[in-house]
Amino acid sequence: MTNVDNVAKKVILVVDDLAFDAEFTLQALGKYEGRFEVDIARDGWDALVLMKDRQFDLILMDLKMPRMDGFETMILMRGYQLQYKVPLIILTNSDLEADRARARQLGAADYVHKSADLAQYKALLQATVEKHVHI
Repeated sequence: MTNVDNVAKKVILVVDDLAFDAEFTLQALGKYEGRFEVDIARDGWDALVLMKDRQFDLILMDLKMPRMDGFETMILMRGYQLQYKVPLIILTNSDLEADRARARQLGAADYVHKSADLAQYKALLQATVEKHVHI
C-alpha cells in the first residue's frame, strides 16, 4: 500500500461550461492523480444540484457560463448555505479587477487566471490548491 492509498481522497467539483477547459484543469492537477475524485458541472445550476447531494473538499469554478454564471452560483450557495466553508477557487480568463473584487466579496478563496500555457497554469493552480487544501 502506497502513501497515496493511505490518504483519504479529496472530492473536487470543477464547474466549467467548456469541456476543453475542464480537461485542461484536470491535466493541470495531474500530479494529484489518485488522491482525489472529481465531479464536473457544466454550469452553476448543475453545480448547485450536485452540492445538495455531495460534500466537496474544494470547488474550482469558472465565472463566465451560460444559464447560471459563477457570480450567481456563489450568491445562491450563500443563500442555501451550500458548501459555505469549502474553499472555492475561481478559474477564469477574466483579468478585470472588478471581477476579482466581486469574487472575493462573494466568498471566493482565490482567483486563478486560465493561462493558454499548460505549464504556467499548472504551477499556478497547484500552488493555489495547496494553499487551501491538503491533497
